[in-house]
Parts: sequence; C-alpha cells; structure tokens
Amino acid sequence: MPQVLPKSLPDTAHPEGTEHVADLSLLRVEWHQFLEYMAKKPKNLMATHLQSCELVACTPGGVLDISCCRKFSYEEIQQERAELQQEISEFYALPLQIRISYDAEKDACTREKTVFTIFQELSQHNEVIRFLVTEFGGELVY
Repeated sequence: MPQVLPKSLPDTAHPEGTEHVADLSLLRVEWHQFLEYMAKKPKNLMATHLQSCELVACTPGGVLDISCCRKFSYEEIQQERAELQQEISEFYALPLQIRISYDAEKDACTREKTVFTIFQELSQHNEVIRFLVTEFGGELVY
C-alpha cells in the first residue's frame, strides 16, 4: 500500500501552526522581473516608483515588507497600495499582503552631499582631521 505523505511540515516548523507562504530570497530573485512586468502595464508609473524600493522581509504568514528610500515614491505607492498588493499577489501567485515603509536614513544617504556636509562628516569621522581640530583648535574652512 502506498504511503501518504503530509502536505506540509509538522507545526513545529512553523510557529503557532501558520503555513509558510513565501520565502524572501525567492521573492527577491524575481523582483526585477516583477518591475519589468509592471513597466509593461498601461499604468506603469508605479514601476518607476518601485525602482527606489526593496523587499526587506516576509513573515511566514505572507506579509511582505517593502522599504522605499524616496519619500515621494513612498507616498505615491501608499496611495496605490491595494492595486500593488493585487499585482504582487498575481505575479508571484501567492496570497501576499504588503506593508510599505519609508527609510529616511537611506534617503539621506542617497542625496547629493554638499561641501559643508562632506567637511562635517570628515571632522566627525576622519581621525587625522579630528586630531588637528582638537590639538590645534582649528576648524575646516569651506
């Protein structure tokens, strides 16, 4: 008689009995294909906004965390959240829920730095500059 195998792993593999819906590493592999797929849609502006986003986490229950490093893109995507969620679920063929966040720290890092900002960072992080400033009481002139 053939042996019947269980459809999923025992509950110990997934806490609280939740079934594992998606794997973040697999979703990331196909992220660029998803962006291309969205770019071919009639309403392709969302694909442009998604270029500044990345997949950062996925819970076993299928909640996908998307982080945007541009505030404007974050705001635009938030307005189209329901449509994006539907598109992602259809593309990946998984019942995914999305959670969108804005990463202000990455946004600040991607902006063009001014001379003032560069000198300020140097005086804080460069040991030689810090030594000169503390020992000789100098300051950077910009």
